Amino acid sequence: MADIYSHYSRIVENYRRYRPRYPHQLVEWLKAECGLSPAQSVADIGAGTGLMAELFLKNGNHVYGVEPNLEMRLAAEYLLRSYPLFTSIAATAEATT
Repeated sequence: MADIYSHYSRIVENYRRYRPRYPHQLVEWLKAECGLSPAQSVADIGAGTGLMAELFLKNGNHVYGVEPNLEMRLAAEYLLRSYPLFTSIAATAEATT
């Protein structure tokens, strides 16, 4: 099977630098609508460079960042290195472990 995720490797820096951040209101909405609390773990499937994971980490959640592309995953690990509740997982959405 061909590596269908490797094409992201060449755009990691642009993705990290220019992709818009997710609005912090998302976490507030999830608190109100779904009862999100820091006690809950979050799985960020297709975590990319970790932009969404960072929102949940700032909320105090343990985040499992599932990302199949090595370069994207390394960018997330670097961005989120100061968050002890971040766990990086090298996997696809179909096999998250």
